[in-house]
Amino acid sequence: MDALLIDYRDPLFAVLLIVGMVFVIAFVSYWWGLYVKSRKSRRLQRFLKRFETHGVRKTLERMPFQPAMVQPLVLLARAYEKSGEYNNAIEIGLYLLEHCEDETLTYELMELVGTTYMHAGFLERAKITFLQILKSNPRNQKVLNDLMVVYERLQEYDRALEVVESLEAMDLEVEDLRHYLGLKRLIADPGLPLEKKVEQVADFYEKHRAHQRIVFEFLLRNAPQRAWHMVRNAKVEELVDIFWFLPTSFLDLDAIKADPKLRAVYGARGDIAPAEPVGWFLIDLLNHLRKTGYREATLQFAYLCKACKQQFPVPFDRCPKCLALESAAVELELTKDEREKSIHLL
Repeated sequence: MDALLIDYRDPLFAVLLIVGMVFVIAFVSYWWGLYVKSRKSRRLQRFLKRFETHGVRKTLERMPFQPAMVQPLVLLARAYEKSGEYNNAIEIGLYLLEHCEDETLTYELMELVGTTYMHAGFLERAKITFLQILKSNPRNQKVLNDLMVVYERLQEYDRALEVVESLEAMDLEVEDLRHYLGLKRLIADPGLPLEKKVEQVADFYEKHRAHQRIVFEFLLRNAPQRAWHMVRNAKVEELVDIFWFLPTSFLDLDAIKADPKLRAVYGARGDIAPAEPVGWFLIDLLNHLRKTGYREATLQFAYLCKACKQQFPVPFDRCPKCLALESAAVELELTKDEREKSIHLL
């Protein structure tokens, strides 16, 4: 310090100089950080603009709002919602909510927006929307049911059961809902040991004989021997896809041979000798083909909602479209077995 500042030998001056240097460095670092943050923000904005959508709301905002526009736009929003164009349905709903003055129509629009959020997968937004509606209209049965479905999908089963109590207070039949949600809560409980879950799920089925798809999917995955012991009470036709795709190592041949329909299913699959006809057309046909030596046929499955008649490629406990509970009907279709074969490159 003496070599640099020959004429200033006061120690206080040196302290002030060091403090000043620290302040300058901190000041420069702060503003440099702001500059870098701003630069990143501008870069992000430029990136997001590449994915900017020009939905119907921008078009609507260019036109002056007229009350006569309301009903046509509501119908258009519902059409978008049913066709799966959820973004457009939400934009129309939010646009109308900004201009709507009729209280009844406001709640109708909020219900539409909330339902669209739910189908689009924005569950937290759907929950907030439904709760807002229920503050003014707590006996809205459809909104209560949709809110229960949202809680179910969020795996907040205790809250879903609270909604069931509200539905019960409206003199609705809720016993099946309570059993369903209680079973889902039991299976999803992270604090319960697997052995106790298996016992309680099995006890539930022995007592209620309900929701067998959920029960057997859980038991065959976690306690196969217990599931095979209970299979004598099951409706095999409703679980045929589960048994069809079950790995060979999970099979109990004694239980299979003791049940004619299971014997027919696994005879058709080729795990055991072909079975005699049981009055199940496609299964009997596959068994007959196996007897003739033809092994190029197999089954594929589709799932029909018995309530809304919509067909889906994957199984469900609650219909994705109409939200009906336990409405899936398993449909079988004969198809060619296209298993992967090894290809020699050389």
